[in-house]
Amino acid sequence: MANTDIKKSKNIMVLVILLAVLAAGIIIFIISSQPGSNSGNITRTEPSQQASNEPEMPEYYFEYNGVEIAIGAKAAPITEALGEPIHYFEAQSCAFEGMDRIYTYAGFDLQTYTKNDEEYVFSISFLDDTVTTREGIAISDSLDDVIEAYGQDYENSFNQYSYTDNNYKLSFIIEDNEVVSIEYALIVE
Repeated sequence: MANTDIKKSKNIMVLVILLAVLAAGIIIFIISSQPGSNSGNITRTEPSQQASNEPEMPEYYFEYNGVEIAIGAKAAPITEALGEPIHYFEAQSCAFEGMDRIYTYAGFDLQTYTKNDEEYVFSISFLDDTVTTREGIAISDSLDDVIEAYGQDYENSFNQYSYTDNNYKLSFIIEDNEVVSIEYALIVE
């Protein structure tokens, strides 16, 4: 019984951390998009367009029930393949044109943005340890597990270990040598 309470507390703590990170990102987007802000020049890195209709899969992408989900990919075929989300939220975008949307599925959130009336995958955030990266890393794994799976070529900033592939990144937040957050995201500078 106590173990279940500890697991629930960890899940709640992870959810709070994820919400705090999402809120901080939104605040940064709002502040940086204000005229006269002191944040300097901001450039948005958009997904690269391939000559063919099939975009190249980045090194770091998420797979769920056979559905490959790449950051920057068109969202419609992905959300159709994933089926009905558990929860859905949308709001006017502060950083992009149109609407931002969050689709919640079992174990993860899929966030999208709109460009040229088309919806694209912006980020994937793990909500609990029921999902893993393609390399087998889940929330509650150790930093050593992450380094064993992904190697030493990471950037560390405030306990966030990030692996980058072009304009996409896979990030792990580590607390007390334990993964408490996993996110795939588009890099927005």
